[in-house]
Amino acid sequence: MIDKATLRMRMRQALELVDDRELRSVELWTRLTELPVYATAHTVMAFASMANEPDTDGLFARLARDGKVLVLPRMEGDVIVPVVMTGAVTVGRWDIREPVGPAIDPATIDLVVVPGVAFTVDGHRLGHGKAFYDRFLPTTRAVSVGACFSEQVVDELPTEPHDVRLHHVVYA
Repeated sequence: MIDKATLRMRMRQALELVDDRELRSVELWTRLTELPVYATAHTVMAFASMANEPDTDGLFARLARDGKVLVLPRMEGDVIVPVVMTGAVTVGRWDIREPVGPAIDPATIDLVVVPGVAFTVDGHRLGHGKAFYDRFLPTTRAVSVGACFSEQVVDELPTEPHDVRLHHVVYA
């Protein structure tokens, strides 16, 4: 099996070739909203997209239209802190938009939309290598959904005991 570092490199190269990112992002968020857990979720934690990731601005608009509370991660050291998105943002580490405001209790989140470099259809995930989400997800009772482009879906991933398996993976 391929090692994590090599797979990360290959996936990043593949993502640079995705030329219909915005259109496929719309399709991706439609698939997310078709999950039964979306209908029942009140508070949804998503992520602010980085280059080559699915464009999350459309998801943010959909969440607002559907009356959902949008929560975004803010990095404090090596810990993800969930914060309700009220409009005020700052640019954090890696040039990612982060919300300004007080942290909320992770137990109040119903659904977490998780980014990643690669996924399997049964919920295994390869992140960027810092294990931020692997440490965060056990702090919440939320259903976790990996969101990606079809190029990021692989048959198998190298896993370690600390890797958290997601409940669902959606892709377009």
